[in-house]
Amino acid sequence: MRPSFFFAPSATLATFTLSLLPFAAAQALTEAEKPYVGGYTQGSVDSRAQLMLLDDNTFCFAFMGGSLDMLAGGRWKAEGNGVRLEEVRQIGSVFPAFGRAAVEQKASVAFDFHGSSLSDATSPVFATSGDEALPTTMRPLFNADHNGWSSSYKLPPMPAAQVRYFYMGDVEGDDMRQPKRLRVVQYRRGDVNMLRVGYNRAFGSPPLDLRATLKDDEVLHVDGRRFGVRKELPEKALQRIRNACIQPALAEAKRPSDEEAAEIAAGRATSVKPPPLVPVKTFYLPLTAIQGAPYFPGTDR
Repeated sequence: MRPSFFFAPSATLATFTLSLLPFAAAQALTEAEKPYVGGYTQGSVDSRAQLMLLDDNTFCFAFMGGSLDMLAGGRWKAEGNGVRLEEVRQIGSVFPAFGRAAVEQKASVAFDFHGSSLSDATSPVFATSGDEALPTTMRPLFNADHNGWSSSYKLPPMPAAQVRYFYMGDVEGDDMRQPKRLRVVQYRRGDVNMLRVGYNRAFGSPPLDLRATLKDDEVLHVDGRRFGVRKELPEKALQRIRNACIQPALAEAKRPSDEEAAEIAAGRATSVKPPPLVPVKTFYLPLTAIQGAPYFPGTDR
């Protein structure tokens, strides 16, 4: 079992550590909120979930189990006969896409898919279009039993006229984790013709929106289910929670300066990561829209 986030640093979570930034002045807790402050743990043989409610009305939810590690930060407040917890996320896309303009292949467009991150997506699919008509079918990127993931999967260059828009999608599940529908993100290509597309697991599910109640002054129930018994959070644990979980969620994303933005636009940026493309919209298709042979039919050994 990996160490508890309350009392010992985790190597997995340490990669998220940021320097402590000052919080805005917090409002005083209400009398109804004060009993909730503390840490709660729910665990089994191979997984652990921890929920930490801080006295500045922020919270951290951490889950560690199998190949899935999750951190979510947000705010909580009294509501009704309990409290409500709402996750706060930075602006981003489930399929982050970065592009640059390459003069040497002005008439064509090349796609490079980040396999390591796309291995977390459920049945990722891809399509392009030369006009504004949305696709009705999409081809899978990989076989259902694909394994041995590489970091890069490149498609042969395609005519630029056929790629005014491109689309990435994956299968969403229902409350019972059964395949429900295809979620599709639309991008306008613009002037870029070298594109790198991946998957961001943090945006793969809806933000947390939980209701919790405290019973017998110490047992937390989340969405009607028993979660854990309240414990005091040591000061050292509080600092790690703020650094690794809450600050990344609540801190404003750094935007490039005017000079950096000019370098990016001119294609001269060397030390500045270009901003990701902004999705046009997200829409949904039935599962029957997945058609055709995979773009990358083989497996990597």
